[in-house]
Amino acid sequence: MFSPLRNGLAAADQSSDEAVGGSEGVFSGQSAGLTVVSIQQVPDVDAATGLAVTYVAAHAPFSAYRADKLVGSIAGQIRRRHYAFAVRDGVVVGYIGWALCTPAIARKWLENNEAPTFEQCSQGDVLVVMVVIAEDRSAIYRLHAYIRKRYTGHAYMALRPARAERPVRRGRMGIVVKHPDRA
Repeated sequence: MFSPLRNGLAAADQSSDEAVGGSEGVFSGQSAGLTVVSIQQVPDVDAATGLAVTYVAAHAPFSAYRADKLVGSIAGQIRRRHYAFAVRDGVVVGYIGWALCTPAIARKWLENNEAPTFEQCSQGDVLVVMVVIAEDRSAIYRLHAYIRKRYTGHAYMALRPARAERPVRRGRMGIVVKHPDRA
């Protein structure tokens, strides 16, 4: 498990069911004896970037990426506030990073490998999912639920490099899938 900056996290989704505890303002992730995953952001851009790069670089396939490309991509996500950490018991257990682009920019990026500028990733009608990593199904579910709620109705695109046939996934945000552990 990856231990984050314990006092540097802030709730990204204040309306969710995560518990906030501790006199130091630490998000405990505990609720009535059950361990829950909370979705959080780090207010300090530099701390968030360091935490995200360290976490993402420790996981395949990102561990094989060139450091300058990985750090630049994640730094852009953090600066745009297009990211979220999944945290359980004060430990990072997932990360998601994205961009918002126009449909034309998103297509050029994902289909032709034409990298957009920072500004071209800051606003648009298409959510481009760049990084998704989670330690378990519960963390990935919470990350997806957070992004679905935040961008309901937006078109999305994501690259699936492991698939030779149809490597670009497309859809529309807002379809809610029941969590397998909940009735």
